[in-house]
Amino acid sequence: MFRYGLIAPLVNGQVEPKTYLKEVSERVHHVPHQGDKRIAAKTILDWCTRYKKGGFDALKPKRRSDRGHSRRLSPDDEDHILALRKEHPTMPVTVFYEHL
Repeated sequence: MFRYGLIAPLVNGQVEPKTYLKEVSERVHHVPHQGDKRIAAKTILDWCTRYKKGGFDALKPKRRSDRGHSRRLSPDDEDHILALRKEHPTMPVTVFYEHL
């Protein structure tokens, strides 16, 4: 498991945390199903916390709450938001989106 591979030296006490986090967060890692990415030190610490509380299962990626729903606006919704934006130029676009 990719995430455990990164946190194992920390949870097993094999490394000095500050140095390890700095080194690991500066490198580019090949993340399965996502490609090459940098992993923030905070993310690694979050994974450690999750592992300590829930074991391997806690390290599994969570399903998105919007899974199965389109995150893209339909052309009609886009037009509606743009029209509202013209009527209310100071209001944030997110407010219009929330009221669809």
